[in-house]
Amino acid sequence: MILQIILCIVAVIGFAIIFNVPLKELIFCGFAGAAGWTAFTLITTLTTGTAIIATFAAAMTVTIFARILSTLRKMPSTLYIIPGIIPLVPGSLLYATMFYVVGGYHGQALVQGVEALAIAGVIALGLLVVLSLPRKLFNFK
Repeated sequence: MILQIILCIVAVIGFAIIFNVPLKELIFCGFAGAAGWTAFTLITTLTTGTAIIATFAAAMTVTIFARILSTLRKMPSTLYIIPGIIPLVPGSLLYATMFYVVGGYHGQALVQGVEALAIAGVIALGLLVVLSLPRKLFNFK
């Protein structure tokens, strides 16, 4: 799991560079993504939670972490949220969906596509829940 977290930090920093995040904020973006991936991994490993529940909790974790960082670092929270949710995006499910569509396996494509859409939806819902909380909950001064 430690190797996964380290690789997650590296991947998130790579995406943050693509998104032109300031250099001094790159490591914090990596930590935001690692916090989300850790939450996802712990929920799927230690409980009987599905990937959808784990993704929802991980998206909330990334957003909470980003809102705290935005207050402490005086930067917009989207600077940390956008690269931080990259590890949660269901890319392999979307790939499998297209693979099955092209191969003519429409039943399997439907199953994979619905799960990918559900995960994308809970990512948005997790962001929405935390972003709707008042700003003063995240102000520690």
